[in-house]
Amino acid sequence: MRAVAYEAVFATLDELDSGSDVNVSGIDVGWLVMESGEDGTPTGRALSGLHEDLLAMDPSGREGADLWQ
Repeated sequence: MRAVAYEAVFATLDELDSGSDVNVSGIDVGWLVMESGEDGTPTGRALSGLHEDLLAMDPSGREGADLWQ
């Protein structure tokens, strides 16, 4: 079950990181995940590569090695 949850979160973060819907053609719009300050105003810093850091956040320190065992 944890592997399914991991894959769902990974796919969501990967989609956010892509900046657009890769399944839709002919549309020139997209999105960007931005950091905001405590008051909610944008800092101007884009947050990217979120999906790449997901395994590093494993609290066990095993980087998800036990998810598929």
